[in-house]
Amino acid sequence: MPNDMELQILTVLQGMNASGRPATFGDLARAFGVSSDLIALHAKQLVAEGRAQPSMINVRGVPTLHGLMPLPNPSVT
Repeated sequence: MPNDMELQILTVLQGMNASGRPATFGDLARAFGVSSDLIALHAKQLVAEGRAQPSMINVRGVPTLHGLMPLPNPSVT
């Protein structure tokens, strides 16, 4: 069962455009008044569970999770 912070993050992601700018850890931390480390912890869980799409950057050549994107809408068949 997702906790309150994860639900708040998912609510923000649902309001985003999947092709737009990612919600960075800093953006989410400022929005909720918490540390970016706390956001990162929950972001990793959301990505691992397949409930959010990761946004990666290269830090010294290493792909690093730095934000989240909403899951793209599934295509209708």
